[in-house]
Amino acid sequence: MESGGSSSLRLRKKGKKTERNQRAWTPSEEKVLIGLMKELVANGWKTENRFKPGYFLKLEAGMFKSLPGTDIRVSPHITSKITIWKRFHGSLQTMLNNNSGIGLNADTGLLDCHNNYWDLIVKVCIFP
Repeated sequence: MESGGSSSLRLRKKGKKTERNQRAWTPSEEKVLIGLMKELVANGWKTENRFKPGYFLKLEAGMFKSLPGTDIRVSPHITSKITIWKRFHGSLQTMLNNNSGIGLNADTGLLDCHNNYWDLIVKVCIFP
């Protein structure tokens, strides 16, 4: 590999090279996925705080139907997107529930906090 260039390959243990499968989701694709998940919940696919087995395949089929020609697959695309959403949800829930001075503005749907709290968040979370 030439110096200064970037590569989509990464080294695995034991020296094997693999392709990275990173995909940027468009807002419309995320919107479709959220809509499909809401539809599954409304149709009884979620019980006891979990989705029933096979829901990933239902999501993939719904993505194909809503977005013809899409390359989104259950693995790694849908599973990794849901994992990321869970991580962000947990972080937001922690910030909103621990009386940190951060709140949700019901009119705009945006987070509200004082500047001194925001500076602290930036120091702790973004630039530790």
